[in-house]
Order: sequence, then C-alpha cells, then structure tokens
Amino acid sequence: MNPATRFVLAAAIGLGAVTAHRVVAQDTSAPTADEPVSVSDLPPPTVVKGYLQLGFDRLAGFDFVIKEQPTNQKLPRWTGQDQIPDVVKNWAGKKAEIRGFMLPLRLEKGLVTEFLVMRDLSTCCYGSAPSMNHFVVVKLAKGVPSVSEKIVKVSGTFQINTSFDAFGIMTGIYQMAGEKVVEVGE
Repeated sequence: MNPATRFVLAAAIGLGAVTAHRVVAQDTSAPTADEPVSVSDLPPPTVVKGYLQLGFDRLAGFDFVIKEQPTNQKLPRWTGQDQIPDVVKNWAGKKAEIRGFMLPLRLEKGLVTEFLVMRDLSTCCYGSAPSMNHFVVVKLAKGVPSVSEKIVKVSGTFQINTSFDAFGIMTGIYQMAGEKVVEVGE
C-alpha cells in the first residue's frame, strides 16, 4: 500500500465521522431486528449466480477489538484472526457480492482502482471511527468511475487477511479482488 493510500485509509479509520444521516448498507434477505444479531445466529448467505450475498449485517455481525502489539519481540504478534468467527472465515476465497458505500483510495487516469466499500457513511466529517469489520478494501484491475453517497454492489473474490502498515497499525481485515462495480442507488 503506498503512503498516500495509507494516509487516506488512516484518516478514514482514525478520524471517522457520522454524516447528518446514517445510511447502512445491509443484506435485505437477512432478518431485521432492533438489537444486533450475531453472524453466527444468521442463516447461511444466499448464493445468486454463483456469488455469496455478503451484507454488512454478516460481515460486521461480531465484535472486533484492536489490541496492541506486544513490546517483547519474542512474543507472537497479534493478528486478530482469533476474533473472526469460523462462519466468516469459511467465506474466504469464495466469489461474493457486497453492497456498501465507496470511499476511493487510489485513482489512475481519473478512475478508481482501489477503494473501501463501507457499511455506512460514517467517515465524512464528524464522529467515531468504523470498526475493522465495517469495511472491505477492494482492488480492481480496471478502474471504475467514482460513486459518491450511493450504494454500490461489488462483485469479486472475498478474502480475509488482517493487514498492518509499516508502523504495526492494523489497516483492515477484509479484502476483495473486485471484478465488477455497479451503482444500485441510495
């Protein structure tokens, strides 16, 4: 990840924010409730045309707490993998579709080639930082136009790989090798 991308990602995660309205991209096939439902309590995601339908109700359906790395170099580094439920780990390496909001990280020739697909619009101006399981880092071989404040559907291969920057700060847990990005609305 280049320094500019790290800066944008760190700003998005570290500064956080909540817009005047909180819009959350969810899997509409999942049950809705006033209280959060654990991903382990949800039925398996549906599969449409070979793609798992992974909404943020599933991806963010567990608590993820960032821990400090041990100062003793002889101790193993913390990876966070122990906090990711097995049901979520089973989706790694599979074709998936995820709906969320685009936060561009890298542009090439005016097109977005790397972005975060986010659960909500919480990184705009004021508020708290998103949890690591509230966004997916998407990389595209071919760039797409930027989409602002509208939900996009991203198709590709879903991965789980806790990532850290050069300073040992966690930068994400979910990634996707994106194949297609479609704007689906508000």
